[in-house]
Amino acid sequence: MNPPIAPIPVPPEPPKPVVPPQPMSIKKLVLFVVVGLLFIGGITLAAWEEGRVGLFSSFGLKGYKRREADGLMVASKGKKPDYKEAFRLYQLDAEKGDGVALRKIGEMYRDGKGVPQSYDKARESWVKAAAPGDVGTLLWLADKYRTGDGRALPVNHPEGIRLLRRAASQGDAAAQAKLARQLLAYVDDYQMKLDFDEVLSARQREELLSLPKIAELLKANSDGSLEKMTSGQLNEKVAAAIAELGQTLKEKFNWEAYFWLSLSAASNDDADLRATREGVGAKLKDKTLERIQGLVGKWSQSDAPGNAESPFTLDEGPVLDAPAVNKQTLSALLQEISAKAAKLPESHPEPAKPAAAKPAESATSAAPAPAPAAQQKPASVSSVIASMPVQSVDPEKTKKYIDSMYEAQFEMAVRRNVLVNGKHNATYGTLARSYASAVFEIKLCEGKLKSLRADSKLVHPAVLAYSDRMGQLAAGRVAYLTGLQQAATIADQDASQIPGFQTKFKDFEAWSSRELVGLDAAEAMMTKRVGDELSIAIPDRNRRYAEAVRTHEQAVITQLRGKSGSDLYAMLVGGKWNYGGWTFEFGELRESRVGRPVVTDGEVSVPLSLAVVGSLSRSNRTFDLTLYFTVSSRGTLRLIGVK
Repeated sequence: MNPPIAPIPVPPEPPKPVVPPQPMSIKKLVLFVVVGLLFIGGITLAAWEEGRVGLFSSFGLKGYKRREADGLMVASKGKKPDYKEAFRLYQLDAEKGDGVALRKIGEMYRDGKGVPQSYDKARESWVKAAAPGDVGTLLWLADKYRTGDGRALPVNHPEGIRLLRRAASQGDAAAQAKLARQLLAYVDDYQMKLDFDEVLSARQREELLSLPKIAELLKANSDGSLEKMTSGQLNEKVAAAIAELGQTLKEKFNWEAYFWLSLSAASNDDADLRATREGVGAKLKDKTLERIQGLVGKWSQSDAPGNAESPFTLDEGPVLDAPAVNKQTLSALLQEISAKAAKLPESHPEPAKPAAAKPAESATSAAPAPAPAAQQKPASVSSVIASMPVQSVDPEKTKKYIDSMYEAQFEMAVRRNVLVNGKHNATYGTLARSYASAVFEIKLCEGKLKSLRADSKLVHPAVLAYSDRMGQLAAGRVAYLTGLQQAATIADQDASQIPGFQTKFKDFEAWSSRELVGLDAAEAMMTKRVGDELSIAIPDRNRRYAEAVRTHEQAVITQLRGKSGSDLYAMLVGGKWNYGGWTFEFGELRESRVGRPVVTDGEVSVPLSLAVVGSLSRSNRTFDLTLYFTVSSRGTLRLIGVK
């Protein structure tokens, strides 16, 4: 028997090699991340659409919907603007406090795009945008108040100043510099036209009331003695009070401008800023400068300037945030008192002589004497204004009247200033001729104002008061300039009479200064009332005058382009001009050469070379002249001077 066969042993399996995990490919990783972000982003965007989260604000993308709405506001690729959808998107951002979106909503309400037009809602949206105090929005709205935005936002300089103060008080150097420059510009260009006492602190307003001439006038108004004055006496007192107020306000705002300029200059190295500050500082007293510098130091050390815990207090520094006051400000009160002058007599009648005493009657026939009436306290200006009847006013007619009134005034003012102040007035004879022409221009303007006044039904009474005051000024100027024309003619013939002319001219200047103060007061009242009550912005005087000057210059140059040397010589002959003893009426032109026109402040001059032969003497003369021109109210070219 064979032995059993032993099984062949099976060799053990070799251990499986350990395979390290393979790293995920870059593509798979990116795909995984993208899918995750899309999932999370989709949920978040849905919540953001419903206003539950502010994801984009958290990542610095505030205004995401607003930027999308901006694209819908303009036509592109053949598509029309979608104002309604844009408005909806603006609202989404506005609800999250986006000031720019609130600005855009205001503009849509103003223009009636996507929503019914509403000036009130436009104004509310803009004011709401500035409420949080963002510096950029404050500066934006302040600029709107400076220029106005139609009926949606009338010009309101005091409110613009308040907004600039809010921005400047946050320590923004640019806002501080802008506030300072705005104050300086307003004080120089407008002064009493802005009711600046609206933006003073209560303490500062009390200081104004204690000024001597103002206190005297207000006392006369309260005790009834004002009604006993003549119109001339009251006008003089009002002019003196307004001049005193204007000078005081100018000092206060130079003070404040220097303060803000100092703070701004401390934050940046701007040579122009420092130069402006030094220029303002030169107008202030040394003690005032020391005080301001001390306040600048306190402000810089304070964490919250103007607060109760701060070492910087409102009573010692500039106003930070003056609350709005009632409309009966000091300047408005002075303007109302000035309006009373028109109702006062120009002079008081001579007191009547006492009648001869009658013989005493018997005791039985004598009637009992009436009991003396109780003395009544004179009504205040406020009560008089409140009792005045309400007059119907048409905004469109009022605006049209204002535009026509200013057009007549500015066109005349340019021609008058060229005639009276031009370089062509080399002799008293030429000056007399210029005065005569100026009187003619003023009379035309006076006629236009009377024509406007004849059809002034439903025009705002403050506008009519200013128009009447302007008409009075025009009539007075005619009288004065007529006298000056006669005095200049006499002085041209007799040099010993020159001092007499100079005296008359000084009298004219003094009268003109007083009248202009009253006219400015009437314009200030008009600006305030038609702005508040009708949202009508009065034209900027400096800008309108500059436009009238440019229009006048262009009209002169346009007509000169079509004139030859012989045409200009004909104007010399027709006007019987003479130069150097030669009267051009008795000369024949042989040769001429016209130079290029030169423009200076509305006056246009042209160099002209002439070769002339005498009609009778046959002597030859050569002249190198400068001719000065203007255009008349009828638009015709006028030669006004020869040098």
